[in-house]
Amino acid sequence: MKSTSLIAAAALVLLAAPDAQAASCSGTGCNGKDPVAAGCSSTSVADTAAMFKGGTAELRWSAGCKTNWVRVSNYSGGDSALRITVWSSHGNVGFVAPGTPGNHWGNMVYAPGCARGEVLYVDSDGVHRTARLASSDC
Repeated sequence: MKSTSLIAAAALVLLAAPDAQAASCSGTGCNGKDPVAAGCSSTSVADTAAMFKGGTAELRWSAGCKTNWVRVSNYSGGDSALRITVWSSHGNVGFVAPGTPGNHWGNMVYAPGCARGEVLYVDSDGVHRTARLASSDC
């Protein structure tokens, strides 16, 4: 009987433990914050994506935080930093990420409706380029 009681007690402790990925913000309280550090990326999906020379830009949506941000995946690197911007009727958030190869993302903006995003970069040929995104609610 003791082992059954111990198992039941352990299960209750696990159920009561806080979620390590729980979001630390919501709504406008997330404006300008890092989606990974705030825990919003764990509830996110790609709303829209655009391939561009050197990577993929995604406009991410977190239903838990009610926010959008732009994530750049598999960036091959470029001659300058990535300028990542996301905006909605509730704000405009800009972020500068290094032009190094890899994955990069900008900060969040509260966006319960339409949100737009943009990535400005200089490609390996020295040409200034822009990748633009709009959420499905626009």
